[in-house]
Amino acid sequence: MSLLDTFDVLNPEVINNPYPYFVELREQAPLFWLKSLQAHVVSRYEDVTYVLKNPALFSSVDIRVNGKLAKETSPLDGSVSNLVNSDPPIHTRLRGVVSRAFIPRRISEMEPRVLELSKGFIAEMTAREEFDFMDGLASPLPVTVISEMLGIEVSRRRDFKRWSDSLISSGPQTLRDGKPSEEVIRNATEMRDYMAEIAEKRRREPTGDLISLLVQGGEGAEPLTPQEVNSFAIILLIAGNETTTNLLGNSLLALIRNPEQYDWLRRNPTREACARVAEETLRYDSPVLGLMRRTTQDVELSGGKVPAGSTVMAMLASANRDPRKFSNPERFDPERETNGLMSFGHGIHFCLGAPLTRLEAPVALKELMERAPRLGFASRQPERIDYGGSFFLRGPRSLWLRKN
Repeated sequence: MSLLDTFDVLNPEVINNPYPYFVELREQAPLFWLKSLQAHVVSRYEDVTYVLKNPALFSSVDIRVNGKLAKETSPLDGSVSNLVNSDPPIHTRLRGVVSRAFIPRRISEMEPRVLELSKGFIAEMTAREEFDFMDGLASPLPVTVISEMLGIEVSRRRDFKRWSDSLISSGPQTLRDGKPSEEVIRNATEMRDYMAEIAEKRRREPTGDLISLLVQGGEGAEPLTPQEVNSFAIILLIAGNETTTNLLGNSLLALIRNPEQYDWLRRNPTREACARVAEETLRYDSPVLGLMRRTTQDVELSGGKVPAGSTVMAMLASANRDPRKFSNPERFDPERETNGLMSFGHGIHFCLGAPLTRLEAPVALKELMERAPRLGFASRQPERIDYGGSFFLRGPRSLWLRKN
């Protein structure tokens, strides 16, 4: 039996380890019909790049999942455009407003605070004999950074994490049932109401945080509406928070499972080396596995015809392991050249928060190497990693470690 016979993004075995399936997809079915979602899957680097760099042919608007409009089954307000579900010119306007918060100078100015937070979380975490790396560092670091960027009160940061986890965990059920649970809808409503309240406060009395910037406009940019602010905050929570969380978790997993590379980092625990580990992890075990698009006309991919109005699933993580692009791709090698990786997307939808993730992960990894350079799995860590049931966002839900 071929692995393709059981390939499905809802299959727990695929969620646990999709990479053997990606090998067969690339070699045997580079244009694969996924019946459960009624989507065409592309897995080769060339095809994934082509899809993402041609938004006129592959739209981000009105994408259907299993025949239903994604915006109609989402717990979020599907009538509000955001950076993920829009095309130019709406996407251009939204990105123009929010991109001012992610210019290199602003991101680099955050490094001292990221280091301060990392030191505090790591000191507290490693003071214990055994600890959950995800709960101790990988989760609280990015959610704290993003909460501070947005200007969210300290007392509400646990709510932010709860809302984020709820929205992410709703993915598999929504794909199966075509609708989210009442609990997920309730959490989405709580977040929407809270963000609307904050947006109105910042409109009246700006404080210099990111929400103030978004609702005030300026520099030739129109202000975002409260609904757009809420939608952007959710995207930032999931894309910025979860991406960094998963990257840190996947980095530790890759290092522990590859002792030779872990030893290389111990001998060379510099900021540059930590950045190389983060970049290779982005390629080797991407925090985001795939993105969806809708064809605006008949398109040919890998020798097959995709009709207009079809859903195309571009497998970023498969493209990152395509041997046509990266030599010996199944090997974790921080010293390799990773130019062209697809982990943050490509083209006009390239992840806005990529520079922030690329700042946070190396800073945290370097501090971890200084405080606890030898980590291994704790006795309470199950052999099988729990990835939480979501296919599109990949990272361990918990990772119990101990100092060796």
